[in-house]
Amino acid sequence: MNWVIHAPGHSTSLIDKPLMRIGSDPSSDIYLPHPGLAAVHAILHSGNHLLLLEPVCQPVHINGRRIHSASIIRPGDDLHLGNLPVKVQTSTAPLMEVLPAAKALNFSGRVVLRVLTGRDVGRAFPLMNSLCIGRSVLSEIRIDDLALAERQVLVQRHGNSILVKNLSPVLEMRVNGWSCTEAVLTPGSQLSIDQHRFVLEAPCPDLGVVDEPLSEPMDEVPNEAEQETTKPSLLSKSQWLLLASAIGVSVAIILLLTLSS
Repeated sequence: MNWVIHAPGHSTSLIDKPLMRIGSDPSSDIYLPHPGLAAVHAILHSGNHLLLLEPVCQPVHINGRRIHSASIIRPGDDLHLGNLPVKVQTSTAPLMEVLPAAKALNFSGRVVLRVLTGRDVGRAFPLMNSLCIGRSVLSEIRIDDLALAERQVLVQRHGNSILVKNLSPVLEMRVNGWSCTEAVLTPGSQLSIDQHRFVLEAPCPDLGVVDEPLSEPMDEVPNEAEQETTKPSLLSKSQWLLLASAIGVSVAIILLLTLSS
């Protein structure tokens, strides 16, 4: 989990422990000297690619929503600890260029863009070729917000890569907390335009490495004598018995006819 916590005017802190205290106490794992913070204001719990924020003192907000118990957070979320704004980001900026086919993720199943805010919260839009987000009635994901352009953001497939591009520079687009005009999305990437948020959902990707099938041990090639002995017979045992009986009966009939004459 290469995620970081960043507050304006403070150094960036890497989330590298299962439990990390955030507060104004110098002994805190994430030390943020700010008058609005308690000595221990919140606690981060991380593990198995899951990050929880547990409030110790109030107020604590995630994306403008006040929380009172441990809640899931992801890269791209905006936190407020007291009156201190804090961002959750990936430790590295998203890719800006499409990877070669050999290194691109192989999305072998259904890919959707799920809405996290607004009236369509929870709704998933399948990504077949492209999806446009904007104010236009022609947009696949239409948002009735005068601040948005008619066509604000375009998400599209490019081979096994998924690209997102900000079509209007008026509003800032962020991917996993990083401001950008275009980027490559991966499963779990959070896309935000102003207060509107989306997450890309896809099955666990195949990294494009094709494993060679395990070769079974080959038996030794038998020599010609063994091949002769192992060749399947033309007739089965029962068929040979029937043939022998028929020959015996034929010989007996011939002998009887010979003696009678």
